[in-house]
Amino acid sequence: MDHRDDIKKLYRAQGTGDKVYIPAKPKISLNDRNRVFRTCAYCRVSTGSDEQLFSYELQQAHYRQVARERPNWDLRHIYADEGISGTSLKNRAQFNEMIAACERGEYDLIVTKSVSRFARNLIDCVSLIRRLKKLEPPVGVFFETDGLNTLDENSDLMLTFLAKFAEEESVKKREAMIWSLTQRFKDEKALTPPLLGYDRPKDADGRYVKYAPLVINREEAKIVRFIFGAYLSGKSVESIAAFLTDIGCQTKTGSVQWSTGSIRYILSNERYCGDILTWKTFTSDLFDHTHRKNRSDREQWHLKNKHEAIISRKEFELVQVLLQNKKHHIQGSLPGIHVIDEGIFRGFVPINHHWVNEEPGPYFDSSNSVRKKGKQTRIPKKSFSAFDLTGYQVVRNQFTQMRYNGPALTVSKGRMTFNTWCVRKFADVGYIQLLLHASERKLAIRPSSQGATHSIRWRAEDAAGIYSKSLSCPHFGAALFEIMGWDPDYVYKVRGNWMTNGDERIIIFNLCAAVGAVFVEVPLEEGIRKQRAEFFPEEWEGRFGDEFYEHIVENDFYYLLEGDEWKSGKASIPAPGIEQFSTPSEEEVKSLAKELIKEAANTYGGSGGA
Repeated sequence: MDHRDDIKKLYRAQGTGDKVYIPAKPKISLNDRNRVFRTCAYCRVSTGSDEQLFSYELQQAHYRQVARERPNWDLRHIYADEGISGTSLKNRAQFNEMIAACERGEYDLIVTKSVSRFARNLIDCVSLIRRLKKLEPPVGVFFETDGLNTLDENSDLMLTFLAKFAEEESVKKREAMIWSLTQRFKDEKALTPPLLGYDRPKDADGRYVKYAPLVINREEAKIVRFIFGAYLSGKSVESIAAFLTDIGCQTKTGSVQWSTGSIRYILSNERYCGDILTWKTFTSDLFDHTHRKNRSDREQWHLKNKHEAIISRKEFELVQVLLQNKKHHIQGSLPGIHVIDEGIFRGFVPINHHWVNEEPGPYFDSSNSVRKKGKQTRIPKKSFSAFDLTGYQVVRNQFTQMRYNGPALTVSKGRMTFNTWCVRKFADVGYIQLLLHASERKLAIRPSSQGATHSIRWRAEDAAGIYSKSLSCPHFGAALFEIMGWDPDYVYKVRGNWMTNGDERIIIFNLCAAVGAVFVEVPLEEGIRKQRAEFFPEEWEGRFGDEFYEHIVENDFYYLLEGDEWKSGKASIPAPGIEQFSTPSEEEVKSLAKELIKEAANTYGGSGGA
């Protein structure tokens, strides 16, 4: 009881002293007539159309009227971004300038229509509002439509909700836009902005006709034809850009400065051959506005013959081959498709594994363009054995050699890899040729000189160690899979034959003996691991191998040639009967150049220099 009495005495003693009330400073009120707010306004429209720009003018007029109605708002500036999305702060110049002015202490208040006008990104919006509130003096943002003043202590929760709604609105709009574009592309309604050589048609009122095919601009088309012709004749993109700059020729935007990038853009643009490829790039991040090249991330449509072509499809495809060659440091002009017409490799086609062609037809046509000479020789069975081996099978080495030690090739749709055994056998070889006989379904490699048609770098002179050799071949790989009827989701492994005859040495791969494989996930104690599972062709079922005499003819015909000389190094020739493209001559390119010099002098007032 005594303890409780002591506590009561303490409380009574506290109540006998003096106390002074210290009020908090008044809460900031935007209607306080005793305080003048240095104010700026921010307005924005989401597109650059005429209607939206008219809306932008109305917004500016509105904020001037609001300032007149509020005497304590000293409207000093109206910031406005035209035709820019609100999902990112990165590319909004006026907005960023306004924030910088606030941080310099020039304003107390920002007035804007709504949270979605200010920022549609929740993180940007909330973090920026908090940054402004921490300034000294603090800067507030007043959202008219939402009736929200960020200087109000109770505004944070409401601001978070509104900013999240604005962000979700942007996401929904983006999804709707993607769906809309997808439907338009499916219906072949592609938006085609004008580019050098083309104009967009207009109606009688001078407005662009939506989805109308591009119309050739005859004067600009001459520049395009010169660029393609000069590049096909062997001129570099650097020399083409320098020439057009020197003569004062104008770009589509009116500049007289030509860059190598603009030349490459023209050379790689499919619209010049009358086609349209949709969705070449896309915005990968809604809020950062990061653009990425479309590598099968979005659906695409290749719309052919949508407008009049300036360049033939054949010329365009050949230019793409040259561009790919330069990309992989392959120099020289365009040789036509070649074939070997004599020796052990008769009918084999030297392969340019960078060639932008996925059609198997040219390979079949070239292989079949040279027919084998002479009559077939009938060889008695006793030439191979004293016994009649009819009905006997040669067992496939896949069944007998689990640890294979020999040449092997692994092929996927975009890459082929030769194992270290192949590299070791050709360890002293700098360049090789990759050969294909489409009709016989055979691949081969042979040593070659650097200047041979479509030679491939095999090993550098100072190469240390033996490693497998990989070749990137996305287009040739697609054609090869088509020739073989392979499944593009699988990889295929082929065991080869190493053969020598004196100084001659070659490796042959019979593609019909390829074994497919797929990677499957195998559960283990330490986790999931991908394991390669092989499967054999259906025609191997119930058999150990090929019938003996069939095997000899299929795999050892190289030994049956008359005479001892294989002629395995026989050079290739242009495939007979196959259309070969002739590049523009020097005279033709000079003629185009002279015409451009004249046009530039008359039309653009160029220097007329060469």
